[in-house]
Amino acid sequence: MNSRTAEKLVNGNLEVTIPIYIRRESNLVTLDRVPETPKTEWQRLAPLQRRLVLGFHLLDKCEENPSKSSVAIAKEESMDRSLFHKTLSLVNLAPDIVEEIMSDPPTFDFSVKKIFSHRLPVDWNEQRKFLGLSEKDYAAK
Repeated sequence: MNSRTAEKLVNGNLEVTIPIYIRRESNLVTLDRVPETPKTEWQRLAPLQRRLVLGFHLLDKCEENPSKSSVAIAKEESMDRSLFHKTLSLVNLAPDIVEEIMSDPPTFDFSVKKIFSHRLPVDWNEQRKFLGLSEKDYAAK
């Protein structure tokens, strides 16, 4: 159901149906109309994929201007400081985990909430354990 419908009821009232998306992000609930145009490349990405891409975007912003504070960059990106740091932490994921997240279709399904529920471990094998994946030998070859 991608279009608005209107129907006159028996009692004379008018019932209008408007399809919407309900988005929840950092304690905010946003109602968006269902787009009638085809999805963009960005919209086709899974939420975790979008968050990972955003993490690398934030890293680029930090590297472009190292004197700018994280609070200032978060404000520019319309994010609260906590979400900024959690999103930025995704750039420290093991390369194979990043590949799995960005594969099309993703080879495993983790929600942003699962990833952000605890601080991500720095050690790549600990990350794999945290995500329920088998350990991998990351020794330099």
